[in-house]
Amino acid sequence: MRFEGKVAVVTGSGQGIGKSIALAFAAEGAKVVTNNRAKGTKGGDAATTASEIKAAGGLAVPFFGSVSDYNDSQKLVKTAVDHFGKIDILVNNAAILLNGPLINYTEQQIRDIVDINVNGCIFCCQAAIPYMAKQKYGKIVNISSGAGLQGDATISVYSATKYAVLGLTESLAVELAYYNINVNAVCPGGVPTRMNFKPGATYDYNFFHREITGNDIAAAVLFLASEEARNITSSWLPVTAGVEKKVPDPKPFFNI
Repeated sequence: MRFEGKVAVVTGSGQGIGKSIALAFAAEGAKVVTNNRAKGTKGGDAATTASEIKAAGGLAVPFFGSVSDYNDSQKLVKTAVDHFGKIDILVNNAAILLNGPLINYTEQQIRDIVDINVNGCIFCCQAAIPYMAKQKYGKIVNISSGAGLQGDATISVYSATKYAVLGLTESLAVELAYYNINVNAVCPGGVPTRMNFKPGATYDYNFFHREITGNDIAAAVLFLASEEARNITSSWLPVTAGVEKKVPDPKPFFNI
């Protein structure tokens, strides 16, 4: 198994893409720290994912806390070190999405999106880097988005945060190369989750006209976190079925 003996932290892994990533790492032998903000979240939480991993014979520990909170991010990484002795892999997946024209957003909504999508990624990286640098090994995979490759109407703030994640990825790849830490990103297309598109939706927006799944994203993440990708850094892998290559027809998204 590719990740036997490795320890992975996957943020936002109570459900959706993050859950698929956590389960995939565990299936390949990794010990996993799962995470989401609160217990009892509708649709599943970090404890649910950890239980599924353990039921399949793997090792997992859930951590509840928001990555947008500096102290919670520190505690999340320390949970991996306290329970499993180290952290080898960090997947920054936690994010929130709000649809609507920018003029309709409240100040708090904007701050929440930026805090979780950008600051959460930064905080978790900052928490993990000292441990990875000391062991001269680490893999950081940031989850950006197809919206980080091409902006689109009604998701301007989300898109801005996902572009920011790519900038962070490039900068940290240079900063951490001396310590043998690879930093890359995956850019998912529209995956049907509670945050995003609903199952059964029409997928006319991608080249293949078919659903992109959480397992598709997990496969890309595991590749970038593996030794097969040991000489890949400062890069991002779109799993979008080409959606960012299409430009939508102009139309009004609100009326004045």
